[in-house]
Amino acid sequence: MAVISRGRTPLLFYFGCNNEEMTIRIFRYGRVRSTNSIALELASRNEKDSAVILADQQTAGSGRRGRQFFSPPGGLYMSVILRPALVTERLPLVTLAAGVACSGALEEQTGLGIRLKWPNDLYLGERKLGGILTEAAPFSVARGVIPFVVVGIGVNVNTPAETFPEELRNHLVSLYDVLRRPIDIPDLAAAIAEQLIETAAGLEGDVDGVLAAWRRRDILLGRHIEWLDPQGRRVQGYGAGLMNDGCYRLTMENSAEHAVLAGDLIIRAGRG
Repeated sequence: MAVISRGRTPLLFYFGCNNEEMTIRIFRYGRVRSTNSIALELASRNEKDSAVILADQQTAGSGRRGRQFFSPPGGLYMSVILRPALVTERLPLVTLAAGVACSGALEEQTGLGIRLKWPNDLYLGERKLGGILTEAAPFSVARGVIPFVVVGIGVNVNTPAETFPEELRNHLVSLYDVLRRPIDIPDLAAAIAEQLIETAAGLEGDVDGVLAAWRRRDILLGRHIEWLDPQGRRVQGYGAGLMNDGCYRLTMENSAEHAVLAGDLIIRAGRG
């Protein structure tokens, strides 16, 4: 279990990983544009170690495909610099591993059941609790190796739903909405980072454990869903589960199957 040393800047937390003691720095900010942008800059300066960027608020937080990520005070906004020994073919699995790590840490801290929506969303019940954005340095992908990956994580923690913009209230949920008590955000960030670093390290070898853990939390399995592909085309089908390469299997209404590599999967009414 991670232990935080709060009497210094940056914060430090200590935990065991693969039978080794690790010390990770947490750089905490007040209001920033994006924790991912800070983490990418820090990682590109040839920093050798993992680190965590934590902010109280983001003014330009982003999700997949450049979408804005609503980031008011009271949420958890963090980016973790990872340095796994991965080839680029396994990069899509980092987002899935982050989902497993986040959901596991959230469940341990709150006792709530967290579900995962491919490829990068955290769900509590039928509403979105948070999201994940994974970014790697472009030059590393071109060389076929990944010297570092930045995993950005946003979770609605202590923000009541009634403070969300009206157009988002029926789609988002916060931990406070369910628990009716505040959560210590640095403690939660440390718990997530601990599980993320351990889970990402597992991607260097056999990934079956990560895939199985993700599948146990799959909110799309058996659901009637709509695939909005990158060209804007809409296809109806049913969730048929995560594939070993990180794609999502969609069963079409004519019983044909398709491996979804990109685009959005939208839950529609009814189940298969």
